[in-house]
Amino acid sequence: MAHIKFRDLARVRAITAVLARHGFGHLMRQAGIDFDGEPIEVHLPIGRRIRHVLADLGPTFVKLGQVLSVRPDIVPPDVIEELSQLQDRVPPAPFEAVREVVEAELGASLSDRFSAFDREPLASASIAQVHAARLPDGSEVAVKVQRPGIEETIRSDLHILYTLAQLASGTIEFPGLYTPVEVVQEFEAAIHRELDFLQEAQACRRFRENFRGVEGIRAPTVHGALSTRRVLVMERVRGTRLIDLLEDRRAMDAAMKKIIEATYLQVFEHGFFHGDPHPGNLVVEADGTLCYLDFGITGLLTGEMQDTLVALFLGLVYREPESVALTLVRAGATEGRIDLKAFSREVERLMAKYHGATLRDLSSQASLMEFVQVAARYRIRLVPEYAVLARATSILDGIARRFLPDVDIVEEVRPYAQRLVSSRLSAGRLGGEALRLLHHAQIAVRDVPMQLNQLLGDLEHGSLTIRVVDPDAERLRVEVRHAGARVALAVCCGALAVGGAILI
Repeated sequence: MAHIKFRDLARVRAITAVLARHGFGHLMRQAGIDFDGEPIEVHLPIGRRIRHVLADLGPTFVKLGQVLSVRPDIVPPDVIEELSQLQDRVPPAPFEAVREVVEAELGASLSDRFSAFDREPLASASIAQVHAARLPDGSEVAVKVQRPGIEETIRSDLHILYTLAQLASGTIEFPGLYTPVEVVQEFEAAIHRELDFLQEAQACRRFRENFRGVEGIRAPTVHGALSTRRVLVMERVRGTRLIDLLEDRRAMDAAMKKIIEATYLQVFEHGFFHGDPHPGNLVVEADGTLCYLDFGITGLLTGEMQDTLVALFLGLVYREPESVALTLVRAGATEGRIDLKAFSREVERLMAKYHGATLRDLSSQASLMEFVQVAARYRIRLVPEYAVLARATSILDGIARRFLPDVDIVEEVRPYAQRLVSSRLSAGRLGGEALRLLHHAQIAVRDVPMQLNQLLGDLEHGSLTIRVVDPDAERLRVEVRHAGARVALAVCCGALAVGGAILI
């Protein structure tokens, strides 16, 4: 049963008041929660009202919106568009509080660890703020510091979110495949990863190592000895943000080629990708090198998931809707029977948007996220990594749409499809696959005698049960039972009628 701690009552009242003010009072009534306040924005689209609610409720809820904005399998497209606009620029924490966090985490005074440390931050967000600094050896660094007290605030808000989600479960119908409690669980997992800067440092190092031999693509150097769960020290990258290259078509073309190359390598070669490649996280350095920043959101792909993505990518490029539909069905958990023919037609309709069209021709809603949303409509639940990847690809699609509107994106990526086919069909790759299959076959054949002995032993001891399920037989059994009940009732009624006649 959901319960609310006494210390959280004031916060719960504030949350319900904000919800009511933005036109969600009926949801509170359905969940049995009293509230104060009158709606003021009921005429606005629901996505915008949700964005305003989250912005009004502060850091935890802004971060919830940002996490959900990369999950098209949970949130409908109109709401995602609004959540993508959420900004968590907040007034910076006082410098003395920042100093306390850094010194406590590094176990030394600020002057011992840094020869210079700017009091004013370069950026300030809900979870952390970033300060420019200099190490004793003269290296310029960016220091990301977790906001004082933010973990306690998030922990309290998470408890309230779980309570509200439990109250909403069963009383408020939510779209998509996730229950309210499952949505909060997804958010909790994401926010805990983002609160641990050591995970971000490890992700940044992994990305940098993956691209060590690739010219023109990189990530900053992390200073591991100065990084902890709440403080992250890395090389300060200087360059031009991608968004500022709009007027330089040559530089923009070169940057987009690097982005496509980097995305191909991340997804199909490395199995590890940057989950939030928006223009603010991409910097072009003076020599043209593309540098990725902010590794708070990343995705990890298994070999099986990569094989699935290969099949999807090739199916999209070579226009094979049946292949794409079947791959999506096999990749996800399904609820009930899937109408493959209808699903395939829906996929083909989406694919028709891309083939032969430039980005200028495409509607603003045309993106790979639509495939995830269609899968959700057919009750196909994909693992979160697919949804995050679809969102990351959609961000890149938006960048290309803005900077290179005349590009036919399918033709632009076709060489990568050919390269992918060549690499998959190479002698070395096929030889490796053959050896792997032979290894699995050897294990299976080796286990056959033991499994046969087990089967014969079960048969001999009478512990083998064979159960046949026939839906029609089950329906017949129910009908026979009902018919028997009706006959018995008729006999009773007849007996009572005879008995009554005798008495009369």
